[in-house]
Amino acid sequence: MKSRRIGLVALISLCCLAVALPEDFRTIIAGVASLSADSSDGVRLTMGYNDAVAVVIPKDSAFIQGFEIELKAPPSAQSTLGFLAYEVWRRVDPAPEKNRYAYSGERLITQPLQARAGLVIQVPVRKDNNLKSGPYSTVLPIVVESKDLPFVFKLYAPSKVVTSDLENAQFQVRIRPLLTDEGALRLQLRYPEGADRGQVTVTVDEKRLADGHYIDGKEVLVLKTGSHFLHVASELYRDETRSFTVDQGKTLDLSIDLTGTMPIVAIEAPDSAQVTLDGVKLNYVAKPSFTVEPGDHTIVCRIGDYLVTRKFTAFRGKTYRIVLAIDLQVQESQ
Repeated sequence: MKSRRIGLVALISLCCLAVALPEDFRTIIAGVASLSADSSDGVRLTMGYNDAVAVVIPKDSAFIQGFEIELKAPPSAQSTLGFLAYEVWRRVDPAPEKNRYAYSGERLITQPLQARAGLVIQVPVRKDNNLKSGPYSTVLPIVVESKDLPFVFKLYAPSKVVTSDLENAQFQVRIRPLLTDEGALRLQLRYPEGADRGQVTVTVDEKRLADGHYIDGKEVLVLKTGSHFLHVASELYRDETRSFTVDQGKTLDLSIDLTGTMPIVAIEAPDSAQVTLDGVKLNYVAKPSFTVEPGDHTIVCRIGDYLVTRKFTAFRGKTYRIVLAIDLQVQESQ
């Protein structure tokens, strides 16, 4: 029996098939893991020695570069884990579910397990991934693209020799997405009602975006995780600047209200003060800031017998803060 098992292991070790053709196979689907960048912790399932788990990924998962399958054996089965092997299948049809047993698909890899606590494999889903094998995980030499899903990971006993420990073993499986070091920005510029939507220039980290792109809240701009700086410039609207942070695998929604370039006057004064601008009395308590025409203006502030008059010239794109401050000083002399 021992020599027969060694021969099977040697045969199985030729794990990468030169040409994967559709085959029929039967299995019990212990669960289906639908992965998302929003849930980096992934999905946890339980499977038996002759079961399988399926993996599906939404088509718009731009931040997922692969997924990881971590298999943990119970202590009672670890010494006999070498009697098992695993297979990976792509383009499985029909869609895997718990109450279905017969499928077809393309078998990509067959590999024996080692007598140890478990197994960790990583499966790339993008050619431009940065996954690397290490002492605790193995990157499979395949790329499973969206057209290759659903993906199935299956356990089985190639020698048909199964100990009672393996028959009763419940393997813990964790399937989680492996994310790129990226996130995204969804930017929406909101124009004043009835205003002309003139051309605006948007730069992110001093790099100009294509005119008209990424500003309507429909497109997303993929960025590295971390801090970024955005600047919006236009001849018709005031410049706007924002600092923002992109989190891994997340899309940040950012809305900016554009305002015209007419000068803005903001008034800070006691409620009892009387304020006029160019001879017109202002209700600055209800409306502390407002726009004015560019040019010369005269503002008058009165509290009781205290009267202050100032003249200023307003320019486009500027804000003028008018502060009425009454100072009371106590001085000591010899």
